[in-house]
Amino acid sequence: MVVYILTTAVVQFCGFLISRLVDLQYPAFSVMVFLMLFLAAFGVAWPIAVYVTEKLIVRSGRTVETMDARAI
Repeated sequence: MVVYILTTAVVQFCGFLISRLVDLQYPAFSVMVFLMLFLAAFGVAWPIAVYVTEKLIVRSGRTVETMDARAI
């Protein structure tokens, strides 16, 4: 969860910077862009956090077991 929170914070900051750049060119759209990026950040940060967490687990010498998609 710590990795997810940190990843979400980084993605949120990137979204904020993008919305500020949009604000310089198109002020009327900046709030809409910010809200879309704010909500999308939660979904985008999850796979990134899973990837980073798996790499950290493997780096510590443990194995990562994943479920086979056909087993569902």
